Amino acid sequence: MKQIVIDSSPIIGLFHPNHPQHNQCVAGFNQLQGQKTKLLIPIPIVFEVYKWLSRKISPSIAQSRLNLMVRRFYLISVSQVDLLELQAFVSNLPDWRGTLEDAAVISTALRYRCPVWTMNYRDFSVFNSLVFWTPDNTF
Repeated sequence: MKQIVIDSSPIIGLFHPNHPQHNQCVAGFNQLQGQKTKLLIPIPIVFEVYKWLSRKISPSIAQSRLNLMVRRFYLISVSQVDLLELQAFVSNLPDWRGTLEDAAVISTALRYRCPVWTMNYRDFSVFNSLVFWTPDNTF
């Protein structure tokens, strides 16, 4: 089965109808669903999306979209051991401007050997081993 790790930006774009890339995000998720792709979402990304939706739209929308994420995505948990690995990862890159959430996306993509869908490549640009997916690409 095909699988992909999804960063917060396409999820926010999907859930926020006024997002400038909403139509592209909807098309991308439809394409992935049509290809029966397993959507891997690290739990820190779920938290990031929930927080964004709660603050920028409303807590009730954030809660309804959380229910949707739990039902529709394959959630990747982060254990204490994983957190220590993420800590070491970011500590080894003192000038990197990415977040722990970004590190979780990178770690998941490398562990599962699958592409990443993001709209913020700047945070991932230093990682040459990552493969990126965009709508209209096939696996």
